[in-house]
Amino acid sequence: MIVYLESSAAAKLLVEEPESAALVDFLTQLHEDDVVASAVLLETEMRRFAARVSLPQEDVTSLVDGVRLLRMGRKVFHTAGVLPGTDLRSLDALHLATAVLHEADVMVTYDRRLLAAASAVGLPSLSP
Repeated sequence: MIVYLESSAAAKLLVEEPESAALVDFLTQLHEDDVVASAVLLETEMRRFAARVSLPQEDVTSLVDGVRLLRMGRKVFHTAGVLPGTDLRSLDALHLATAVLHEADVMVTYDRRLLAAASAVGLPSLSP
């Protein structure tokens, strides 16, 4: 199973938030053949997030080392641009397009707009 980890969820692995423990529990219960993946964009987002909240970059390195980072070719950018709806922000659209094109089985996100957009394109999503 491919579990797509979007940036709103990944941030909860760097800083303690109310949902962090449940997210960690969910991830630790995955089977060893399951893959946690995200767009290569995740590294940039998490490094900028860490800088904003004064976290060591080594924390981000540890996080992204445990995630399969997926390529984002031209098809991802095109797909992100033509996703249905008008509420999805550009980076969220890129995450959704990456998840869909790489055939993720589920997306983990805490972003309400992204949850709705994933549902609209038939991608199961959850917020543990």
